[in-house]
Amino acid sequence: MLRPRPALWFEALCPRADSARITGVLARSGAVETEIRAAHQGELRLQELGTGLAEYRALLPRYARYWQRGRLSHLSVSAPPREVMARALGQLRDWRPQADPLIERLQTLEDERSRIGLCHGVMDVLAPYRIDFTRLSAIGPCLDRLAAILPEPAGLPPLDDGILHLDVPLDAGRYLLAVGPAASIASLTEQVRGIGGRLLQPPPWLRGGPLQAKAQIEQRLAELERDIDSLYRQLDRLYQAHGLEVALGDLNCLEWFTGNVGVLELIGERFALVTGWTSAGREELAAALRDDDSPALIRFPPPPPGSEPPQLLDNPPWARPFEVLVRALGMPGGAEADPSPLLALVVPLLFGYMFGDLGQGLVILAAGWLLRRRFALARLLMAAGASAALFGLVFGSLFGTEHVIPALWLHPLEHPVTVLLVPLAFAVALLSLGQLLAALQAAWGGRLRQWLWTDAGFLLLYLGLILTLLQPALYWLPLLGAAWLVLGSARLGGPLHALGALGELLERGLQILVNTLSFARVGAFALAHAGLSSAMLSLADATGSLPGWLAVMLFGNLLILLLEGLVVSIQTTRLVLFEFFVRFLEGRGREFRPLPVPPSFVQGDPS
Repeated sequence: MLRPRPALWFEALCPRADSARITGVLARSGAVETEIRAAHQGELRLQELGTGLAEYRALLPRYARYWQRGRLSHLSVSAPPREVMARALGQLRDWRPQADPLIERLQTLEDERSRIGLCHGVMDVLAPYRIDFTRLSAIGPCLDRLAAILPEPAGLPPLDDGILHLDVPLDAGRYLLAVGPAASIASLTEQVRGIGGRLLQPPPWLRGGPLQAKAQIEQRLAELERDIDSLYRQLDRLYQAHGLEVALGDLNCLEWFTGNVGVLELIGERFALVTGWTSAGREELAAALRDDDSPALIRFPPPPPGSEPPQLLDNPPWARPFEVLVRALGMPGGAEADPSPLLALVVPLLFGYMFGDLGQGLVILAAGWLLRRRFALARLLMAAGASAALFGLVFGSLFGTEHVIPALWLHPLEHPVTVLLVPLAFAVALLSLGQLLAALQAAWGGRLRQWLWTDAGFLLLYLGLILTLLQPALYWLPLLGAAWLVLGSARLGGPLHALGALGELLERGLQILVNTLSFARVGAFALAHAGLSSAMLSLADATGSLPGWLAVMLFGNLLILLLEGLVVSIQTTRLVLFEFFVRFLEGRGREFRPLPVPPSFVQGDPS
C-alpha cells in the first residue's frame, strides 16, 4: 500500500509442441503478460501462420453458424504449430466437399421456410376476402400478379387503371395483392422495391381460399422442419467424423496465440521458453501448470537487465475503487506513491462538504449500493453518499430543510466565512501532504539529499507564508525557506542554479498559492448547495398547499441530485487531479496488461 508493487518475472520451459497450449494455461489464470527477453537464442514466430489463418477466416462467414453447433476442443494444440495448422486446414478441406451440398440444400429449405412462414402469417387477415389461390396461380401469360408487404411509413404506390388490387393493414406495414397486365405489374414491382417493400409471392402449389391455403402451408412447414432437422443431423455427423472439434479448437487456439503472443523464445531444437510478467505469486502460477498436468518447468529469476516491470497497485478492498482517479493521470512508477488509500478519505470529504445533506446523501448511497455489481464506479457513489449524509448531520440539512434536524456544527448560510475558511485550511494540509509524498518518492529513488536541499526549503516557504497571514511575527519563516532553496540549489549546482532557483521560486510560489485558493470553491459550493436548498424550500412554502409543497420538494431534490451532484463530482475530481496530484505524481509507470483468456470454452453440443 502507498507504493506500487512490481510484477514478478517468470520463465516457463516447455516442449516446443506444447508451447501454445501451456501459454493458454497461463493466460487462463488472468495473471500473465508475456514478454520475450532482449537477448535470446532464437524465435518461434507464429506470424508465419498468417496465410493459413487467413484461409480459416475466409471460411467463417459461410460456415461459422454450422460450426458453432459443435463442441470446440480445450486448447488441444500439442504439436509444432505448422503441423497443427496443416492438419486442421486439411480436415476442413476434406469436410467441405461433403458438407457443401447439404448446406446448399439446407439454405434453400430455410429460405423457403422463411418465405412461406410470412405467407402463413397473412392468411388470417385474408380470410374475410374471396380469394382463390388456384386461379391466382394460373394467371398468365398476358396478366401477372404481385404480392408484397409494404413498410408502415410508405404509402400505396400509384396504380395503373388496369390493375385490380387488395390493400390490407397488418400489425407492421400493409399487405398488397395486385393483378393486372404484365407490363403494369412489372412497373409496380419496381416501385414496391424502391420504397423498401418485400415481395411475397404465394407458392404456386396453393389451392383454394385463404383458410385452405393456410392448412396447406402448415403441412409444408412441418415437412420443411423434418427435412431441415435431418440435414442438420447429417452435418453434425460430418462434424464428428472429420474431427472438426479438434481442428477448430486448434485453429482458434493458434489464432489467439498469434494475435496475443506472436513470438516465443526457442531453446535448442525441442524446447521453447514462455517468459513475461505475472501479478500472481510463485505458488499460484506453478499450481496452475500442475493442475493442468502441463509438461513445463517454471522459475522466477530476477528480471532481465534493462527491462521495465509493469506496476501493480496493491491496495486493500476499501481503497481499490479510488484507483480509477490515479489511473486517470497514469500508472505510478516504481518510485512513485500510489495515493489511492489517501483518496479514500480526501475524495469523500471534499464531496460531502460541498453536497452536505442527510437525505440526498442517503439517496446517493442507496443508488451506489444498487449499482455496485454493474458498475465499478458505483462504489465511489457509496463513499460519496455516506460522506454527504454525514455532512448533512453536521450542517443540519435534510432534503433541503435546515431546521428539521439539529446541526451538529453550523448552518452554512448563517456562517459563510467559516464555511469558506475551513476548505482553505484543508487545502494547506493536503498540498503539504503532496510535497511530503514527493519527499517519500525522492527517498525511494535515491534523491532524498536533493529534495532536502531544495524542495524542503520550498515547503518551509509555503507553510511560512500561511503562518505569516495568521501571525505576522513569523515573517522570517518564508524568508528562511526561500534562502534555504536558493542556497541549496547553489550547493548542488553552482551559482547559475541559484539564479534559476529564484525564477522557479517565484513561479512555484504563485502556483501553489493559486492552488490553495482554488479550494475556496469547496466552501463556495457548500454555500451554493445551501442557498439552492433554501430557494427550493421558499418556492415550496409559496405554493400554499401540501400537494404543491410536496411536488416542488420532490422536483427540486431530484434537480439538485442530478445537476449539482454532477457539478460537485467534477469539481472534486478536478481538485484531486490538478491541485493535489501535480505536487508529486507523474504517472511514468507501465501498467500490467494480462493476456486475454483463450478460447477454451464449450460452445455447444452437437444434437
